[in-house]
Amino acid sequence: MKVNYGNTVPISTVDWHGKVSIVFFLRGCPYRCPYCQNHELLFESNLVDTSLLEAEMKKSRPFVSSVVFSGGEPLMQKDTVMHLAGFAKKIGLLVGIHTNGYYPHVMAELMEKGLVDKFFIDVKAPVNDAEMYAKAIGCKDYTDMHLDPQNAMEKVAESINLVLAKGVELELRTTIIRDFIGSSDDVSEIARSINELTGSREVVYVLQQGFAENAMMESLRNIKPLSRDELLELAVVSHEFLENIYVRSKEKGNEKVNFKSV
Repeated sequence: MKVNYGNTVPISTVDWHGKVSIVFFLRGCPYRCPYCQNHELLFESNLVDTSLLEAEMKKSRPFVSSVVFSGGEPLMQKDTVMHLAGFAKKIGLLVGIHTNGYYPHVMAELMEKGLVDKFFIDVKAPVNDAEMYAKAIGCKDYTDMHLDPQNAMEKVAESINLVLAKGVELELRTTIIRDFIGSSDDVSEIARSINELTGSREVVYVLQQGFAENAMMESLRNIKPLSRDELLELAVVSHEFLENIYVRSKEKGNEKVNFKSV
């Protein structure tokens, strides 16, 4: 079996909080997010045999407890991810998947087959605002984007509720890019929409420090990333609607926010 392969991080402590993981970046994505840092994975093909990734998993196995499939959008390659996740399970690795939520039917099948332990879903904009979602996923800026943003947004919402209904571990996350998506109003509306969608304050929500120096859209590349303190300010805004909020920054890594001390 072939996989459209990007690259590997053999040992990572940042892609799955509390776990040491091997991370595979797979090529292809239906979105064209202007701030995407991995846009080199979107346009070219690099087909290799899945046995090469299996060998990497075996090599890292003594040092890691999990594998994470990222991208790009790994669930574009349904059969390949199913195969590799099955192999990971056979050698005793937990399986995590970073996804934009556009493929709920693939997520459902992975869960039905017991092939995934945690989903990390990008919530790029409020899941009730198609106009903002269109901006976030590149509908307004890239001519090769032919997705209906309303449909894309609804698929993300479906994916979130599907994972919650199945009881699989879930992390929602928003990458914060100054002057693009990341104002206090933006984050408030995203948190509100998550609360309204799920009917819960308990969903894990991560505010990620976005770095735009390698952004697909050149005009974003000089944008200064938010500081950890600025992310904490946004966490306070989110806390009106959600309880389990983390900030992820270069300065301090992944931190659960203690609102008594903020």
